[in-house]
Amino acid sequence: MELSDFIFGTSGRIYSYTSIILILVLMFIITLKLFLSRRKKAYFSLTISLAIIIFQYLLLIIYQLNNTSNMDTGEYLAQLLHVFAFILINMGIYQLYNTTKSREFGLVLSLLIGALIIAAVRYYNVWSETVLSASFLHFHDIWIDLYLLLLTFLGFYLVSPHIGQQWKYQSALMIYFVMQLARIFNKYFMDQEMLSLKLLESFLPIGFYMILFFMIFNRVVEILQAIYNSSIKDGLTGLFNRPFFFNRVADYMNRGVRVSIVFCDIDNFKKLNDTKGHQMGDKTLKQVSTILLEESENIGIAGRYGGEELVLLLTDTSFRVETIAEQIRRRVEAEAGVTISVGYSKYRSGISPQELIDQADQAMYQSKRNGKNKVSGYIK
Repeated sequence: MELSDFIFGTSGRIYSYTSIILILVLMFIITLKLFLSRRKKAYFSLTISLAIIIFQYLLLIIYQLNNTSNMDTGEYLAQLLHVFAFILINMGIYQLYNTTKSREFGLVLSLLIGALIIAAVRYYNVWSETVLSASFLHFHDIWIDLYLLLLTFLGFYLVSPHIGQQWKYQSALMIYFVMQLARIFNKYFMDQEMLSLKLLESFLPIGFYMILFFMIFNRVVEILQAIYNSSIKDGLTGLFNRPFFFNRVADYMNRGVRVSIVFCDIDNFKKLNDTKGHQMGDKTLKQVSTILLEESENIGIAGRYGGEELVLLLTDTSFRVETIAEQIRRRVEAEAGVTISVGYSKYRSGISPQELIDQADQAMYQSKRNGKNKVSGYIK
């Protein structure tokens, strides 16, 4: 086999189509598993579109093996399937970031019907008994390719502004646009196929689908990360929730780390909610939480234990827990417009994680009894 045939000939196209199918199969497996587990519209659209594209490229491989160089009825069917899949895969990408309503579904249905109309007119002209000129017969397939160019522009205008990873999506569309232009010029406007355009038409789709693969993969990672974060973090404050915080305390203590607990309670929080409203209460809670997050950075973790009760696990033993607790109290008083009562407890041999937290809680109530806006350590 000559190198030119491997790059530009039938073998090159089969290699390109096979590579694309492998990428598509990986995407198909990912989206199918996600659809079966989560039943989201985005995964359904992507799964269906990927199945169609895989089938289309299998057809193209068959035609190449049969040495069918011109687009006959079967190849035109493959291109029509490609139009349907292109519409659905772009809809799926849109659905990964947005909720689709009847307006979006209506637009997709209109685009699919538009492709069917183009195909119906093409088949009618070919199968009718009307005598058609040679030039018309040469260009009777161009409309479906021009329609794909139109869909590319619509992707830039309708999809790109509403999704994440915009630069990846736009790069993919640009690659697709160049690929389509190469195909149109080579097939309809060149007396003899240019090898450079043929190369672009054969191998640019690999780049297009690779970018889509990374887009879908990254989005799945983002979604899974969001699901994980929602299971371990408080939605309002961004602090770790009580179960996760307790597990972290237990984990460090089981490893023998001499951790400390700082337990904070916002003073007069119920009165703040009653007099200034829950919106103000939420704002204050988030301000205090931000201070805890900043103070715990690189030395421990902060959590929301319940209501207005916030906690900090100090894991860096080079810091004095008394100093950290007082620093938090001073910052809250100066920056958040409220005060907090703070208690802390230190690791001792023989106590459980729950006892360590309870002791810090008891120390916090000692601060409450002593007039609030104070720091108290647990005294056995």
